[in-house]
Amino acid sequence: MPLQRTSTIGPFILGAFVLGACFILDILPARADSSAKTGPAESYIADFFRATVQTAVAPRSDEYATKAVKALLLREIPLDETARFMLGRAWPSDNNAVQAQFQDEFHDFIAETVTRTLRSNPSVALEVKGSRKRPDGSLLVLSSLTLPSGSALPVDWQLAEDPSDGTFQITDVAVAGIQAGFMLRNMAVAALDDGETVEGLIPRLRTALGKRTGAGAKAGSTVTSP
Repeated sequence: MPLQRTSTIGPFILGAFVLGACFILDILPARADSSAKTGPAESYIADFFRATVQTAVAPRSDEYATKAVKALLLREIPLDETARFMLGRAWPSDNNAVQAQFQDEFHDFIAETVTRTLRSNPSVALEVKGSRKRPDGSLLVLSSLTLPSGSALPVDWQLAEDPSDGTFQITDVAVAGIQAGFMLRNMAVAALDDGETVEGLIPRLRTALGKRTGAGAKAGSTVTSP
């Protein structure tokens, strides 16, 4: 089933990937596929996850993989909106240059984080369990990541469906009960409260992630062939 395009995707899905990179990276070997029930909402989540994994792990070089993942995420997710959500009240509304710089660095950081996480764990699997309708009319897609211990880490995706064309909007994601978008914002708030500048926020997060994973990340790397 081809990946369905979304009309708009909120900031939360990127938070889930960042949360995974920061807290799950060392404990997630699993199968190199994802599974889903037959419903369109479940298929959408499974297809998005599968496409992201395949895009990250297929290229031979890390640089090309990062470039390909960045293109996929930019096509499927409004990363500029995500960056703005992350900064919240700290968004530099009076400085277009700082806005653009932060968004560009955020694009690169997210692509690097997703790519590194998946290339380090190429057999990671998301198992989609099913879905149910919520009282407000939205859909909740239930999924899990299986840990080496055999326990499951729940990942719940809240979707709103556009009845005119059947596409979905991801309005929330919870990883083990933690709303991932707000985790991203909390990370930003903590750094800014510690005296960090908006311009220095992404380099600071990149450095922290590099220490966590034992590898550095190169910002803005590009290549022209796999």
